[in-house]
Amino acid sequence: MLTALVTSAVLVGAVVVGDTAVTPAAVAAPQWPVPQPFPVTDDPPETLPDLPPGSEYVALGDSYSAGYGLGHPTGLPVRACAQSGEDYPHRIAARFGLDLTDVSCAGATSEDVRDGTQFRGAPPQIEALSASTRLVTLTIGGNDADLFGTAASCLALSASGPVFSGQNAPSCRSTLVADGVDTLGVKIQSRVALGIAETLADVRAAAPNARVVLLGYPAIFPDEAHTPSSGCFRPAVDLGTLAGRFPEDTYPFTDTDVRWLHGVQEQLDEVGRDAARAAGVTFLDVFAATQAHSACARRGSYVEGISLDSLGGLRRIDLKPGALHPDRAGVRFLTESTADLLRREFG
Repeated sequence: MLTALVTSAVLVGAVVVGDTAVTPAAVAAPQWPVPQPFPVTDDPPETLPDLPPGSEYVALGDSYSAGYGLGHPTGLPVRACAQSGEDYPHRIAARFGLDLTDVSCAGATSEDVRDGTQFRGAPPQIEALSASTRLVTLTIGGNDADLFGTAASCLALSASGPVFSGQNAPSCRSTLVADGVDTLGVKIQSRVALGIAETLADVRAAAPNARVVLLGYPAIFPDEAHTPSSGCFRPAVDLGTLAGRFPEDTYPFTDTDVRWLHGVQEQLDEVGRDAARAAGVTFLDVFAATQAHSACARRGSYVEGISLDSLGGLRRIDLKPGALHPDRAGVRFLTESTADLLRREFG
């Protein structure tokens, strides 16, 4: 039985078994910002009357914008950002002929967008904006909440627990909700909400002539209507684990944590929507539309499940890149949803 502690690095998918944390190293990269869109061949070209070809488009945000785990790395703004040339910003730019600067970066927080230096060689993302920017898209807030790091630490041995925390806890909820106080929910309603609001205000100021679009996060944890009667649980470990083999595309969360984490994600979606409304920014809600396509779904999912990989024996286990992030079907959905919005806004 696998009993070692499993924890997660923020939104970039590193998981640790044992006592030593693994974090991605910052690596020097080519010139920032991105000069041209990565070639995309399967999206039909279109023209928007009010956003003509060559218009400046800047993509900001975290790994949900960066296409973490999709392959075809751009190496930009630095390699540690794990940005993919298949992310939805590249597809949008290719479809509408826009001049893309993609500075999205896995692990980014709202502070990294505004004034932080996430990795050496990667300036604050907001520095890519100017008065000539016509379109800005971003996803942000998930790392402020540590939603994905929390989720990755909630991996469980069965639908009823315990989790791999080493604390013999039946669920993550049992450790993060005490006396009716949800510590993650409190963080989202306070610090996370403030960070998103400040980021959107700063983006508006730095790109005064741009349409700004804040995308929500697609469903990772489904609502009750889209949770199978038998539950979502698919084990991440089995007898083959002792030989270093792991099942693919699993969903190792307790029934309790699926319900709780759905509620947490719902709160994150709500504070993003409220912040966008207050800032005069367009909010693109993809959470409600993807409930049937969460990582729980055995078919038609838009989000990758959990796949583990062992490095150096079973003392250290990593999440494979892309876990709990949009798969290619999910990126197509984000692309089409964004394209539909742009047709309404600029058509």
